[in-house]
Amino acid sequence: MRTMGYMPTEMELLEIVQQIKMRMGGLMDFEDFVELMGPRMMGETADMLGLKELQSAFVQFDLDGDGNINQDEMKEAVKSLLGEKLKKGELEDILKELDINADGNIDFEEFVMMLSIH
Repeated sequence: MRTMGYMPTEMELLEIVQQIKMRMGGLMDFEDFVELMGPRMMGETADMLGLKELQSAFVQFDLDGDGNINQDEMKEAVKSLLGEKLKKGELEDILKELDINADGNIDFEEFVMMLSIH
């Protein structure tokens, strides 16, 4: 957690350990970790960057305004905002990594997580 920039208090650590013991039988995989840390990292990042700034950045990617960034929108954003053209398969790899709930789109929470971790 600290490697990702999240600095939990001792009380938070005890609470997290308790959650892992009760909900996950004492073991957790990466998906469990992301599920556990997602809301905490989103709050931390929102506090650091400001929710308004995050939403403004999200809108730059979400071209149709539906609340999700799909593959075409990500491709266009990478090209227009970053000035880069990705090689075949790179975009799919990026989306797969960022799409935590595996619905094929990047929603606002996943977008914030992307900024928190990367």
